[in-house]
Amino acid sequence: MDNIIKLFHYISLIKYPIMVAAVYFFYRPMFSEKTNVLEDMNTGLILFGIVLALDAFKDYRKLTWLDKKVYHKPRVAKYYFIFFTLLLFGMIITGINSYFSTEDHALKELSTGFIVLGIGAFGILKAGIEATKRFMELGEQS
Repeated sequence: MDNIIKLFHYISLIKYPIMVAAVYFFYRPMFSEKTNVLEDMNTGLILFGIVLALDAFKDYRKLTWLDKKVYHKPRVAKYYFIFFTLLLFGMIITGINSYFSTEDHALKELSTGFIVLGIGAFGILKAGIEATKRFMELGEQS
């Protein structure tokens, strides 16, 4: 089982070159006059949504100091998860509403980016909830 977890952890490292590409598309309109800002933002949002989905594959047994501050304290984690869930639903609902309420092609594409970003971030939410649950179980055992 540890080999499978390691494999997925290594697959999650693909997120870094994709993140560089997302940042490139976010900043490209500043340096080039011939680009369409909304299309570049859409591409950046879609790539960043893929980054967030890939981040959910990492091994959450090895946490950063910020993860430990949030996940080790169930009360802080509860508020974090409530806020994050509301943010994700707001992002997805706004994207869906924008997609169906506009006729502008560029805005439809941008709303697609928001939908993909929101769906990709649900993996982070799930992984955080699992990490908090695991730490709570470990705390009860000791």
